[in-house]
Amino acid sequence: MQVWKALKSIPMYLMSKNPQYSFNSEIQAKLKPFKKYLLQLGKNENTIRQTTNYTGYYLNWLEKENLPAEETRYNDMLNFIDSCHLEGKSKKHINSKLRSIRSFYEYLKIDNPNIGNPATNLYLKGIRQKLPSNIISSKNLKELYNNYQTETNRDKRNKVILGLLVYQGVTTEELHQLELNHLKLKEGKIYVPGNRRRNSRTLELKPCQILELHEYITRIRPKLLQQETDQLLISMEGKTAIKNSLYHMFRAIKKTDPTINSGKQIRASVITYWLKNYNLRQAQYMSGHKYVSSTERYQLNNLDKLQSNLEKYHPLK
Repeated sequence: MQVWKALKSIPMYLMSKNPQYSFNSEIQAKLKPFKKYLLQLGKNENTIRQTTNYTGYYLNWLEKENLPAEETRYNDMLNFIDSCHLEGKSKKHINSKLRSIRSFYEYLKIDNPNIGNPATNLYLKGIRQKLPSNIISSKNLKELYNNYQTETNRDKRNKVILGLLVYQGVTTEELHQLELNHLKLKEGKIYVPGNRRRNSRTLELKPCQILELHEYITRIRPKLLQQETDQLLISMEGKTAIKNSLYHMFRAIKKTDPTINSGKQIRASVITYWLKNYNLRQAQYMSGHKYVSSTERYQLNNLDKLQSNLEKYHPLK
């Protein structure tokens, strides 16, 4: 509710400094309840801002073409895509707009179930995904965790976070979603909840993690807690937002090992290790990937194949 109040207080035309995302009062009126719908779906502020901006861009195009949103058809969407191409938009950018438009029509279906969604199954192919790189060996990841100094409560909390990155390969987004009841310390397991992009899974904890987690939830977390929350990991100020905590943690890590710079890099390295030691479906489950193709990408990271793949996708000719 607080997020909605914050969003509500910001005029739509100030949501972006980009003129193409400044809309007239009529479009703003259409976007206002759509924002509330997105908030009810649990979307974060950045997603809401991008989705409403892209939807407003689409509504602005419809207005120029004298097309009612409720009567738009597949061929109209092709014309919209052509318009985006003429403005020099990339395929990735256009696909992001199409996702936003699909969401908008799903919202419209609430009051008008018979309305068609012209953007259904419409996306541009041929987008090259970045190959994961800078893979860290399993040995180096374990050394990073084992050698991490825990002199303060901040250090001890950070080692808990680091363990979840190194051994369970969670994303930084999932770190925010973990709750106390997801921990099964007696069973030596942790439940990682799913979302729109990833599946839920239950993963084993390492014995060293169990001890660190037990100390954190029984001694350290209660001292930090400033407000009632079930969120497992909290900031040193007792807040649920730990983005700054992660930033400072990686900044400190980088001073001791400049090759390690992000949670994404660690996750890519962990998944690469899993693929070398488990079958593809097991690695997919542990990674939380909805599609096996997402996991297969990391097979390219066998260190003896990575260079040839990079040359293939980024020729120096």
